[in-house]
Amino acid sequence: MLLVGLLFVLKLIVFALCAGVVISFIVFVPLTIYVAPYCLWVGHQHTLGRHKDKMKEGVFKTAKHATILYKSWILRKEPTF
Repeated sequence: MLLVGLLFVLKLIVFALCAGVVISFIVFVPLTIYVAPYCLWVGHQHTLGRHKDKMKEGVFKTAKHATILYKSWILRKEPTF
């Protein structure tokens, strides 16, 4: 009986790890593709001496600023962060 319970817990842990890997892949690969042009733009701006405050940003703040930049590109306005 103890062996069955231990085997169940082991299978549950393996399932949880696999589910975590799949969910992380589903979330972060598209996020990386979405944010890549923004990161290239910010890197170019850093070489020009602008937007130095964007050097250390978190993932979700970077995505937020990427959305603002893409909106400004579509509307042909200057981005305001």
